[in-house]
Amino acid sequence: MSWIWAALTPHPPIIVPGVGEGREREAAATIEGVRALMKRLAVIGCPDRILLLSPHQMYAPGAFAVNSSPVIKGGLSMFGASVSFDLRTPVSDADALSKYLGTRGVPISMISSGDLARDQGSTVPLYFLKESLGALPGIVLSSPIGLDGRSSFRLGEALAGFDDGKRWGLLASGDLSHRLKPGAPAGFSPEGRKFDDAVVRALENADASLLLDLPRRVVEDAGECGLRSVLAMLGMVSEFGGRIDVLSYEGPYGVGYCNAVSDLLEGVI
Repeated sequence: MSWIWAALTPHPPIIVPGVGEGREREAAATIEGVRALMKRLAVIGCPDRILLLSPHQMYAPGAFAVNSSPVIKGGLSMFGASVSFDLRTPVSDADALSKYLGTRGVPISMISSGDLARDQGSTVPLYFLKESLGALPGIVLSSPIGLDGRSSFRLGEALAGFDDGKRWGLLASGDLSHRLKPGAPAGFSPEGRKFDDAVVRALENADASLLLDLPRRVVEDAGECGLRSVLAMLGMVSEFGGRIDVLSYEGPYGVGYCNAVSDLLEGVI
């Protein structure tokens, strides 16, 4: 098998040192959760490749977008942090993964963007991953935002069958509702808490039906950006028959942040 772990992590720049200027203390549970997550990933093992799902990568309507740019640079300077990355995409592996998914009926769009400056969905998780691992493995950046919910779940199912002889990790980046309380970035909606509660339950039970059966109004009013990432992770874990450990959840700024991990090597002989 290629996949050794799957993980969900949020991406608020405010939790990166140099950005929050003290306000990051309000998200102490999230910072503790993301560092606990990265330690868990390091214990499971450093993969040869990571597929990173970011809702802030370029996307293609109706398709799973895979970034094939050989060089991708950028960081968190627009948020005031001297954090930057100079990624070298393993293009042949990205191509192989994309071709495989195509044979499984996943609509694919190969995009090419070398700019990370506006993609905190990638840069924030990469900051903590590099802090934990010391050096990053090959990263394939992608976006599931062009897919609907059921297609995102099927993406995860399809990914589970990919095996190229390398060890892969799935890093699903996504924030939950942006409307948890008055003054939240996208305003307030009572559906925000309902949505986030459903996501946490779905992860704890490794049961995507709790999200796939949500009324469309709840999802739309929640103002989320992580549902597709969550569903892709759930699809993969369901194929392995694994469990998911939720390490943290909170919504200190009116946005829901959740850290969760699945060790896909559990039970494998």
